Amino acid sequence: MTPLELAGELVRIDSVTTHPNEAITEALSSYLHRLRFDVRRFTYQDLQGVRKYGLEARRDPPGLAGTQGGVGYFCHSDVVPVDQWSCPHGGPFDAAVAEGRLWGRGACDMKGSIAAALAALHRIDVAEQHESVYFFVTGDEECGMAGAEWLVSQSEWFRDLVARRGVGIIGEPTLLQVVNAHKGGCRLDVVASGVAAHSSTRDGRNANWRLIPFLQELADVHRSSETDPAWQNPAFDPPTITLNPVLINVPAAPNITVETAICRLFFRPMPNTQVGLQEVKDRLLAAARRHGLQVAGLRELPPLFTSDDSASVRRLLQLLQQEQPLAVSYATDGCFLADLSERIVLGPGSIEQAHRPDEWIAVAELERGASVLERVFRAFICDDAA
Repeated sequence: MTPLELAGELVRIDSVTTHPNEAITEALSSYLHRLRFDVRRFTYQDLQGVRKYGLEARRDPPGLAGTQGGVGYFCHSDVVPVDQWSCPHGGPFDAAVAEGRLWGRGACDMKGSIAAALAALHRIDVAEQHESVYFFVTGDEECGMAGAEWLVSQSEWFRDLVARRGVGIIGEPTLLQVVNAHKGGCRLDVVASGVAAHSSTRDGRNANWRLIPFLQELADVHRSSETDPAWQNPAFDPPTITLNPVLINVPAAPNITVETAICRLFFRPMPNTQVGLQEVKDRLLAAARRHGLQVAGLRELPPLFTSDDSASVRRLLQLLQQEQPLAVSYATDGCFLADLSERIVLGPGSIEQAHRPDEWIAVAELERGASVLERVFRAFICDDAA
């Protein structure tokens, strides 16, 4: 089966991240079994309470594998919602092929990459392996990454890859360029409480009046992050944490005083900055405490960074004839895989094609992805790097 045919089959399976994902998990399990992987399915709840399924798979070489090395491919089976889908070539799960592209939700992020990886592994005979290859699939990367947390805490095969000091390839779309750094994320809710009542009376107390002083301090934090080089990393575009506040009032009717005012914050910490994730978080929490506000919903996604000088980065740069590794501003499951010292993001397609109302990936990119990933896998599990 070609990468295009396989990607089309995967796109046709509805695996929107808000839904259960058993069907896509069963399909991927079947493909991996055909490639002579040992496969284990795991279950967990995502952060929205939806039951999700994931896979961990392993294919060993004949005889005993070495105690060092090997490669793991990391991917997610879920896709973003399709509420705004608008494509002239068909619906989000039709997997239409037109204009030299495969159109459909997940075609780029990241079922195209999964198909390319499976096709690449199909081209490598088990007899050629000298090290083990691992394949990890999570089901909620688009809504919280609880599956990646499960892998870190529960997966025996992930721990084995870590112990062997193997390489992790996170197959998100990078146009098949080596990415060794990406931003993380941090979300928290700062909450002020008041009393709801008819706004024409003296009985209410609008919670916004308690929140406003905090917002003034938040503006100072934002100015620092946008102007002070200590907060920034020029390897990224933009080079800032892009602090994003969202204000929520409950109730929101203008004739009722606001009982609860929430400032929902999200920012993207970067590696190699003088002001890091902990310092930004501490400053925000201290400001909230000064004004007697509650803080809830804290969620941290640490940034990813593998040294430019690491052996795997240097090897892949040489293999793909790339001068230097890149940094990207989005986050991946790699946020939680820090126990794996060698983490590289590499996959077909462009992030600019992902999450669109007409998501697509070029057919030629799928085939190129299979060829490149075959070379990458061979570099770490076979004697040759052809």
